[in-house]
Amino acid sequence: MGFRAALLGCGGLGKVHTQMLQQLDGMAMVAFCDVDLARAEQLCRDAHGEYATDDVERIFGDGSIDVVYICTHHDSHAEFCIRAARAGKHILVEKPLALTSEACIAIGRAVEESGVKLMTAFKMRYFDLIRKVKELIPNPLMVTMQMMDNRWPNEMWANDPVKGGGNVLSQGVHSCDILRYVAGSDPLSVYAVGKNYYQQSGVIDNMAAVFQFANGVTGNLVQGDCHLPSLVSKFYLQVFAENRSATLCDRLTTLTYQERGQEPVVYKGSETGFLEENRDFIHALQTNQPAPINHRDGLLATLMILQGFKSITSGQPQPILSLLESV
Repeated sequence: MGFRAALLGCGGLGKVHTQMLQQLDGMAMVAFCDVDLARAEQLCRDAHGEYATDDVERIFGDGSIDVVYICTHHDSHAEFCIRAARAGKHILVEKPLALTSEACIAIGRAVEESGVKLMTAFKMRYFDLIRKVKELIPNPLMVTMQMMDNRWPNEMWANDPVKGGGNVLSQGVHSCDILRYVAGSDPLSVYAVGKNYYQQSGVIDNMAAVFQFANGVTGNLVQGDCHLPSLVSKFYLQVFAENRSATLCDRLTTLTYQERGQEPVVYKGSETGFLEENRDFIHALQTNQPAPINHRDGLLATLMILQGFKSITSGQPQPILSLLESV
């Protein structure tokens, strides 16, 4: 008998994680919770689950549930993560971990005090060509990440400053996690420029930032929703080392690697991630190992964006890593 999981939030990502568990051994999604009971009931039927509910208390109070998947609006992540941890349930939470540094820290404390495992769902770490570029250039000097989307609709929930935080925060944590992962180090500081250019909600909708990492790597980020560029696609990554470079485009599925004096080598990949992160999470639970992408990873990705916002406001570089040391 494997782990028994419950899903909070039966929208698109909740459905995807449910489908992934159906392809893997070791965990089954048995309970489904959503504010829209009909949606929870439909997914429960489709997945051959045991029950559906619109009452989160039933999930947290169910002693047979080992794991909670949190795929709700971003502003509810902190509350649900903390309640799940205090109920002794392991957690997989969709990005971002939370929308404020205080909330991320509170989640971390609850997880550490309870001893449960928390996985932050940064699926892009599992893209096969992200892993290939780390193999080709394990010690980069500079890393540039760009994630530029088409303009988000005004009515989109993730664009709401309370529910989702806007594009730069909601999706930028993915970009920041990739920067940190490829750099192989934690960020010391950030200097950023940007502002609210057009979104009616008032969120910062476009930002450019420079990060200094503890190992000396320089990281550059361009994040926003001005317009999706067809030439390089929404996701675009460049990695540089002495006499070497790697460029990933086509949503990070085409990698061009070149060494000075040599012909470029092109690799083709795919947008992997959901299945792999779930497999890794199950393995960590089965072997009692730390979650491969934990609450600290989620906190640092959020801090990289939030401290970028502070830099925009102040016009000065802002610390990142030292904030963790003072907690």
